[in-house]
Amino acid sequence: MIKRLQVILLLLVPTLMCSAQRLKCVEIENYDHVDYDACYLQFPGEHHKFEALYRKMEHVRRGGEGTVNILHVGGSHVQAGVLSHRLRCNFAQLMPERPQSRGLMFPFRAIRSNAPKDYEFTGSGSWRSARCLERNPSFPLGLSGAVAVANAENCALSLSVDEAFAFQRLRLIGDPMGGECHPLIVTVEGDTLSAEPVYEDYLFTFPKPANECTIIFDGIKTDSVGFALRGVWPEHDGVRLTYTASGINGASVPSWLRAERFSDELDRLCPPDLVIFGIGINDANTSAAKFNVEAFKENYRQLINNILNVNPNAAFLFLTNNDCWLRVGRRRHVFNANTPVVEKAMLELAQEFDGAVFSQFQVMGGLGSSSKWVREGLMNRDHIHFLSAGYRLMGDLIYNAFVQDYNDYLR
Repeated sequence: MIKRLQVILLLLVPTLMCSAQRLKCVEIENYDHVDYDACYLQFPGEHHKFEALYRKMEHVRRGGEGTVNILHVGGSHVQAGVLSHRLRCNFAQLMPERPQSRGLMFPFRAIRSNAPKDYEFTGSGSWRSARCLERNPSFPLGLSGAVAVANAENCALSLSVDEAFAFQRLRLIGDPMGGECHPLIVTVEGDTLSAEPVYEDYLFTFPKPANECTIIFDGIKTDSVGFALRGVWPEHDGVRLTYTASGINGASVPSWLRAERFSDELDRLCPPDLVIFGIGINDANTSAAKFNVEAFKENYRQLINNILNVNPNAAFLFLTNNDCWLRVGRRRHVFNANTPVVEKAMLELAQEFDGAVFSQFQVMGGLGSSSKWVREGLMNRDHIHFLSAGYRLMGDLIYNAFVQDYNDYLR
């Protein structure tokens, strides 16, 4: 019996060593203007929510059932897609042998807005739109924070994604408006697919994995019957990690509170295990005298509680505002003094909800550091938005900070 037990223990040793194997950080070029000492996750409260997240990740990574869902919510930094896609690709390294999911996609080009470059919607016909920036949106909004309304008979959308994100099914999230109208999908082979109704969505199943298709609408009557599309969700068997980005240019925390179907869609599409918040730069885009930090925190509490109603165990990671300019005249700017105020507010929220904080502000070098990032070719001259190289760098720094904390847990 003793020998048998010894054999079992010897067989278990490689498994235990594998499960505790340290994760690799991504390699980062050395920049003089980056404060690498500030590249870590701060936990002003308890750590237990992230420990639960890491336990689930380890379970899934070792072949267990389930999917790890990550949600990234923000404004223009997220809508641009460079930062979120860098993080998506980095997190995909945790489960490299599994199919990848692109997560939520939206036809921003059809409503004349910039779009992420890792997928493409080519639209035709006349489209109306609404965004969560509007105080009283014209149409119901959900997880994408926007809606594209097809209201002409020639409306269509051609979708193309990278082959790495091929899908077996597509779920269209939306509603007919003004009468009977049904979305259809035409495959690259020319087959027309009809939808199976699933909850309030339209689910299309492809005969084989695809990365291209065309969405058309049956029943549209110009200016009387249309279809309000809130997003497209790709599905593939075997996916174990999804990274969904919801970003709208100019969005503040109250903007996302106006998306009345946000929680419902989050619940049925991707109940989040980790939520990355990148909201705050638009809330703080005002003078120090006008910025109401208590209202800012209260709005965040409401958004957080809406998410906790979907998953009470969700872990929250707050990305502080980057150093930026505040316009104070036609051609005058000052460095926004609200940036450290937002950082303090996020630390307080993280303490309250046992979350983590990654300080982009401190990593950049503090107040006034955005000028250095502009000179280095990493930031736009508006001193608010990064250039692609800057977004990719920040995505790597955030991911490495996450991995370092994960590795501490594995010890």
